[in-house]
Amino acid sequence: MIKKAGLLAAVIFIVASCAVITVNVYFPEKDVKQAYTDLEKELMKPDSNAAQPDQDKKPESQPRENSGEQKPAPKPETSMRLEFIGSAYAQDSGLAQKIADTVRKMPDVVAAYKEIGAAIPELDRLRTRGAVGEGNNGLLVPREGTMSPADRQLVDIVNKDRKIVINGMAKAIVRINRQPENPDTLQQVIPQATEQFATIRRDSAKKGWWIQDSNGIWSKK
Repeated sequence: MIKKAGLLAAVIFIVASCAVITVNVYFPEKDVKQAYTDLEKELMKPDSNAAQPDQDKKPESQPRENSGEQKPAPKPETSMRLEFIGSAYAQDSGLAQKIADTVRKMPDVVAAYKEIGAAIPELDRLRTRGAVGEGNNGLLVPREGTMSPADRQLVDIVNKDRKIVINGMAKAIVRINRQPENPDTLQQVIPQATEQFATIRRDSAKKGWWIQDSNGIWSKK
């Protein structure tokens, strides 16, 4: 009996230990919001080019007089120091840039951004008319009146693209945390990535557009 009791206690301890072990993914809200903003400015323009920001930065990294001592250190430094956790991230002023750089390497997310950018004139028409509003889940939600089949199809396409963008941001955060990219780690991050994306949508909404706050309440801006 004593042996059985000891064995049972050991099994319970092992199961409890496994249940307690969780992977915490650090989510830097401020930097994620900045990365979203930077990516939108860059990728949602008609002729956006993901390589352009790096080209713009090159002249700054080349000193005028000291051409022989040209250190390509700035880029390796910012791209190699990715093993920070917790508060160490807060010390890293280039974290938003790293997040954006990680997202830029995802072709599906880049394509989604560009497709959303191309649809902006039509989306503005629908939002100004009150036909759709900005939901707190980061998606467009039908509000007033009716939409044509073409408009509904456009809204569906843009919502699909927005989901790709949000999931891409979640993947970027997981990768920067050096954590396995699996459903468990992504599920930790997706709600926060969604919240930041929806916040930007509310902040950038024009006067008269429908917006939904974090509590689910709708109002016109």
